[in-house]
Amino acid sequence: MEMDHHSNDSKPVGDRQRQDRLVRLCRAYRLRQGELLLRQNAMEQRQKELSAALIEAQFQLGRINSEMEEELETAQRIQEGLLPKELPEIVNLKSAAMYIPAGKVGGDLYDIITTPRQKIAILIYDVSGHGIPAALIGAMAKMLFAHYIEKTDSPAEVFHHVNKDLCRFIHTEQYLTAFLGLIDPVNNVMLYARAGHVPPLVFHAGDRRVTRLDAKGFFIGHSALLSIAEYCNETVRLEPGDKLLFYTDGLTEGYNGRGALYGVERLKEAFADCGDREVRSIIDTIVENQAGFREGTPLRDDFTLLCIQIGDSEQLLAGSGFSREDEPSILVAMALHEIDSVCSVILREMDRYGFTDQNIKQFKICVFEMMTNAILHGNGGDPRKKVLVFYKVTKMEAIISVVDEGKGFDYNDIPDPLLPENRMRDHGRGLFLIRHYCDEVAFNAAGNRIMGRKLQRRR
Repeated sequence: MEMDHHSNDSKPVGDRQRQDRLVRLCRAYRLRQGELLLRQNAMEQRQKELSAALIEAQFQLGRINSEMEEELETAQRIQEGLLPKELPEIVNLKSAAMYIPAGKVGGDLYDIITTPRQKIAILIYDVSGHGIPAALIGAMAKMLFAHYIEKTDSPAEVFHHVNKDLCRFIHTEQYLTAFLGLIDPVNNVMLYARAGHVPPLVFHAGDRRVTRLDAKGFFIGHSALLSIAEYCNETVRLEPGDKLLFYTDGLTEGYNGRGALYGVERLKEAFADCGDREVRSIIDTIVENQAGFREGTPLRDDFTLLCIQIGDSEQLLAGSGFSREDEPSILVAMALHEIDSVCSVILREMDRYGFTDQNIKQFKICVFEMMTNAILHGNGGDPRKKVLVFYKVTKMEAIISVVDEGKGFDYNDIPDPLLPENRMRDHGRGLFLIRHYCDEVAFNAAGNRIMGRKLQRRR
């Protein structure tokens, strides 16, 4: 009986232990479950916070990208504004240019300027870097170049002044390379200087050789080089039909899928092959040649091409009434609104040589009437036709020759405005004034050139 009693008591004890263990496990589970729920809630809250932060970050990033895009578009507009919208009509030269961007904004810029001394300034430069800084430096450089090109006929001196000013105004690591050539369109000579820029190429029409225009010179605008920067002038004589190819290094640094660079030698070969073509065709051919070499590989830098063809100055002077020994200056006009600028150039020369105010005013009337007749009557008002103005001013005299592209007419048939029957007619008055104020007036046989001479008369 006692054994039965002990056996019955042992079962409840084991059950209670198991029950207690189960209770503890349930409590631990509930506790653990509560902790997990708390952690889940915390994680969900944290996820909400992170999602909100991510949305805010994406919004801010989008705003920043939008601002950067606007800045790049602003820089692009600045750069586009610095490039010539169309190349000017140049006496005795033909020109063509092309700019190939690698991105929205680069540092390549070029310009063609007729100087006050009637030289043709060919400028190409490349600002290091991209974006707004490069565009601003490019804009400042263009203004400085234009300012000093008006002051001096020495490219090396222009570089010296621009370098000094940029180093004073800009304190960054950016710099620019440049090439500046001043072409005399009468003597077919170019004086040039190089500021670390890739040397332009010359296609010699006579033997189809291609040579480089090299000269020593430092970068422009890098303050660390200011104390040692030096530039020197070089001269090259050009013949009719020769071509000048100005470019930036983005052209030769284009590479293909195998990592090979286009390089200067390939460029020289392409130029030699197409150098006898028109300037626009030359540029198109070289761009296509470089693109074919790249085989679809994107450009890593933008590049610019500018091609100039030299004309025949002897042929140009043949119909002017001047000889090469006279060394006349040349201006060109195609519309009436350009007459004032031509007059101002000639009249400034007369003032420099001491002509009296009365002589200058009288000659201004002559120049104005000659050019008006050439544009309206000679060229029939056709804006595609040029009027060439050859002139030479010395201490003794001022001589002008105005040549139009019209068929010409007989100047002897112009009615005399002093005759009673012609006083109400609007013909002959300009020629009457020219003959009255000029000491000599002459016409060519074709009737498309008038030449006037004004002697210096001092009071």
